[in-house]
Amino acid sequence: MTENSSTAPIGAGQDGGRPRVVMPVHNAATYVREAITSVLDDLPAGGELVIVDDGSTDGSGEFARAYALRDARVTVIRHDSPVGVSRALNAGIKHAGCPDFVAVAEHDDVVVRGGFSAHVDALRADAGLGAVSGEGRYLGPSGRVAGRVAVGPSSRREFEELREAGREILIPHPAITYRRDAVVDSGLYDAAFDAAQDLELINRMVYEHGWEVRLLPGPHVLYRIHGSSMSFSHIEGQRMMTRYMVYRNAAQLAGEPFTDYQQWRRDNVPDRRTRWRWYRKDTGALKFRQAGLAWLNRRPFALVGNLAAASVLHPKWVLMKLRVVRGR
Repeated sequence: MTENSSTAPIGAGQDGGRPRVVMPVHNAATYVREAITSVLDDLPAGGELVIVDDGSTDGSGEFARAYALRDARVTVIRHDSPVGVSRALNAGIKHAGCPDFVAVAEHDDVVVRGGFSAHVDALRADAGLGAVSGEGRYLGPSGRVAGRVAVGPSSRREFEELREAGREILIPHPAITYRRDAVVDSGLYDAAFDAAQDLELINRMVYEHGWEVRLLPGPHVLYRIHGSSMSFSHIEGQRMMTRYMVYRNAAQLAGEPFTDYQQWRRDNVPDRRTRWRWYRKDTGALKFRQAGLAWLNRRPFALVGNLAAASVLHPKWVLMKLRVVRGR
């Protein structure tokens, strides 16, 4: 089935155990075939995949529509011009008949079998959970799989400690499943935060609407790393949005008013020393990610050089990431 409109109202699901997976796609012809296949291979019985072709010009949309013609589980929504990842995700969620649970899949990642069923089981078992996600591993351009993606609270105690401290809370977006009522009642994604739309929505769900989120054990996604990945191209914006989340969370916990993001940016122009400190940390984090890409591509000299630079610029980040890789 192919749809040209994304304005249909959200409807109650017919079966709480049959998730909808939303995949925004924009110019991902190199990877989208594998991404779609991995989602369909893991869909529980009765599940559906809604692909939002966000103005692709490289053939991605044509491939998605061809898939929809031969697989009744696939629906395609077409945007003639790109509207951005947040609006694309919202279009997929708002498409008519959304079931009780809705997941997100990235157009360049690979879903690991068993993830969707584990997410639905966890959400059905705990009515206080608004979203769950799973751990992941990194997938390089050569096909090499390495490392570990694990962020966010894995227990109620960890969640409560983070929330009481007003910390930013994030669980991996490429492997996330929401309770439909939680994400809809929280207002869906905010396009003003397209570089970190998952961070903003999850913190709004937690601090404004009282939902809990949790990281589940076991790899549920292979997170593809390449030079055009969002984590490489928008690191400065993501860092600033993270700082804004900490400010907004503290205000909400204290019951105090807070400004919007753009006003906060105008009110918090850093001095030269602060700009240098932020630049050093952001560059160190980027160098660490580039070291990971070099590792996946089996480029030892680039690995050593980038890791050394990251260790000098942002040693705390490197130590934290190494602990994650080692499962600590």
